Amino acid sequence: MIVDRYFYGKLPENEKQIYREIYQGCMAHKDVIPVSAFENDDAKSYLRIIQAIMDDNPLLYFLNQSRMDLAQDANGNYAVMPQYFFSQENVASYNQKIQDAANAIIYNLKLTEGSDLEKVRKIHDYMCQKITYDYGGANVKDVSRFIAAHNIIGVFAHQKAQCEGIAKAAKVLLNAVDVRCIVLFGEAADETGKMTDHAWNIVNIDGTPCHLDITFDIGVGSADSISYDYYNVTDAQIRKDHVFSTGFPRCAEKKLGFFEQEGLIFSSKKLLRDYITRQVKRNSRMVYFKLTGKLKARDIADEMTNHALQQYIDAGMSQITGQQTINDAANTCRILFRR
Repeated sequence: MIVDRYFYGKLPENEKQIYREIYQGCMAHKDVIPVSAFENDDAKSYLRIIQAIMDDNPLLYFLNQSRMDLAQDANGNYAVMPQYFFSQENVASYNQKIQDAANAIIYNLKLTEGSDLEKVRKIHDYMCQKITYDYGGANVKDVSRFIAAHNIIGVFAHQKAQCEGIAKAAKVLLNAVDVRCIVLFGEAADETGKMTDHAWNIVNIDGTPCHLDITFDIGVGSADSISYDYYNVTDAQIRKDHVFSTGFPRCAEKKLGFFEQEGLIFSSKKLLRDYITRQVKRNSRMVYFKLTGKLKARDIADEMTNHALQQYIDAGMSQITGQQTINDAANTCRILFRR
């Protein structure tokens, strides 16, 4: 197990000291946490430290980030007064349940075995199949559900969460099996194209950083197939519908993406038709591909669906229908065939 505190490492030394003091005080459930004096503007430094603590430590799910008041007495001494969502006794109970759930996932998926890439793939696939997006978790009036959906409790206790909870749970699992992983916050386009707040991960696979947006793959996928549109992608690829600031590891290598690994990137219609013909001959119920160059998935999806259906008709299976899922940003298409 590794402790991957990426954002801690980016702080200046005096802020690292304050980070440690606040983190240790919160883990001990203290109501008042004395901290060292700030060398720079205390407001900006404090917000930066708190954000780093929350982003680095998903196991601080019981901490109300919006109510971390900083106080200063007449002598210039600083102290933090946290607000906790749960009592210390309830936290201990939740911790045991989270540990049991995470350990069960690690054991069942055999996550202590294999390469970094294999571990990331297993966790991605597991969460796409077992975790659902909690649309109701955005309702701030339903306090308990809102809290759970935005942290690891949603995933490990309820098998549903919003993007923040999903990304933080992925970090917990990956760090537990020695894969470096951070949570980053930015914006992403929703189904209407509107940019909204969003969280996802950057994973470090044997020294190669990649974006991993499990939430978006949960949303794009279906009960019949797992989506890999946002699996181990580069900065350039994810910026098609995501926005994020600088200061994160640079993700430039394409080689670990699903389509690169599986050889499912096509630059010509002929190569794509040949692939679809092979899949039909194998009696496959799905074709899934990514296009490059001037080809656009939306422009040729109908043509390729009809090509596949004609192959089935020629094979004596005329009752087959094709259902398309097109991702314009990723330039991918999945066609499911049903009787």
